[in-house]
Amino acid sequence: MNLPADLKIILRQKVNLADHCTMRVGGEAAYYAEPSNEEELLELLEYARHEKLQYVVIGRGSNVLFPDEGYAGLVISMTRFDENHLLVDKEAKTVYASGAVLLSKLSNACKDAGLAGAEFLGGIPGTVGGALIMNAGYSRFPGQRNQIGDIVLEVSVMNPEGRRFLLSKGELRFSYRQSNLNGFIILGAKLKLWKRDRETIEKEMKKNYCYRNRYQDLDHPSCGSVFKNPLRPKPSARGLIEKLGLKGMRIGDAMVSMKHGNFIINAGNAKSSEIIELIQKIQKLVFDATEILLEPEIRIIQQH
Repeated sequence: MNLPADLKIILRQKVNLADHCTMRVGGEAAYYAEPSNEEELLELLEYARHEKLQYVVIGRGSNVLFPDEGYAGLVISMTRFDENHLLVDKEAKTVYASGAVLLSKLSNACKDAGLAGAEFLGGIPGTVGGALIMNAGYSRFPGQRNQIGDIVLEVSVMNPEGRRFLLSKGELRFSYRQSNLNGFIILGAKLKLWKRDRETIEKEMKKNYCYRNRYQDLDHPSCGSVFKNPLRPKPSARGLIEKLGLKGMRIGDAMVSMKHGNFIINAGNAKSSEIIELIQKIQKLVFDATEILLEPEIRIIQQH
């Protein structure tokens, strides 16, 4: 397919997707683009419609797995979309962040303003947009859930037809690792926080960082936690996997981390197919032993 000469945005061809996800696996995208504003995003959506191209929207790629054969359509990366739009209102105790803003940057900006509530987001290696779609969260305390959906006031989205919407808190539905934002492109969100002294916020963020560094495998390419935790009082996904002695189990270079049972790492030159096979093997072994079916929280991209 020849690219039209009048496209304003740079549309790249045959882009290695392993360079655009934290697991470092996947084949080539037939087309790849990074819109920086709404005009460029609308142009891409129109181009995909006109050419009848499938497309997929990603952020930093920290929770996605691309197939080894690649993606035959258009991959739209939102990592540059309005990327520096981060507005903190100390008096209203709110922060607006574009979907491209890194969660670490968001968390630090809130800390600097003396606004609490976003500390748990600091160590999650993703963007605001990706976090909203999957209702990302983190807690170092078993049974406690801190999730981005808890602090959302409103979300600005675009639908596949290019229409922009502002979804209020009452229109949003967040649950464990999911939301009703699937199918939308996240443009940005306003979050509601509360005042707290900066030192207390910083201490909490440091505790989270130390805990992650101690217990999570941050030294190898991964997607973070692979499986959702079953509902309590069932054990955590990590607990179930480690109890069965599955740490270190591998298929090719896809390996269950020796440090954290719910992390699958790329121990060298893993293939996406090896990771998926390992996920399925873990599911079967856990189910056979406990009758608990572990549900993946990572997004496995497939061609439809």
